[in-house]
This record gives sequence, structure tokens and C-alpha cells, in this order.
Amino acid sequence: MTIFPRSLCALVAFTVVLAGPFASWTAGAQGLMQQSQSSILSEPPSGSVEPTEGDAVAAGMMNVIYVPGKAIICTAGVVASVGVLLVTFGSGYRAAKSVFNEGCGGDWILTPEHLSGKIQPKSDLEY
Repeated sequence: MTIFPRSLCALVAFTVVLAGPFASWTAGAQGLMQQSQSSILSEPPSGSVEPTEGDAVAAGMMNVIYVPGKAIICTAGVVASVGVLLVTFGSGYRAAKSVFNEGCGGDWILTPEHLSGKIQPKSDLEY
């Protein structure tokens, strides 16, 4: 029983010792990132926000996972909302609404316009 915690501590200590020299690299990279004025998300590299054929293909491939995942999350949100309403006898409707909107709100299908940046992502406060 005492061998595993000792081995784990040794592994963590070894990892920390190895990571020390890389701290200067990350500090330099962070300095370069802060000097950069433009953000990757603010402006596409081509300067245009029109979707390309690659965006259309990528959106189709992403929807294979995104749509069923969204349905699963929405279902879980509905079940949790109903549970909150049952447990609080209806007085927790604001919390239930928030849980429901978290799972079921937003776009259900990704389009090429989403990937090209023509449609900007919504912040968490806009839902």
C-alpha cells in the first residue's frame, strides 16, 4: 500500500524537475502573444468571412457528433429541470429555466457560416 503513493510522489517530483527548463520558453511565448494586436478569432487569416467549400465539409462532419450530442445534453437539461421543479415544488423555476437554456439553447446545427466566422459565437450571457 505504501509503494503506490511513494511512486506517485516520485513521478510528480520528476515531472516538476523536467518542466523547470521549459518555463522560460512559455514565458517567451506568452510575451509574443501579448505583443500581438490581432486575435485569431477576431479576423480570419484570409480577410474574408465568406464560407468556403472546406467550411461546408467540416460543418457536415462536425454535425455528425454535434447534433446527437446537443440532443443528449438537451435531454439531460430537461430531466434536470423537471427534477428541480419537482424537488422545489415549482418555486425553483428560475434555476430550472437556466438549466434548460444551458442544454437546449443556442444553435442546433453548425453551418459553414459558423466555421468561417460570418456568424459570431454567442457569449454565455447572450443565451
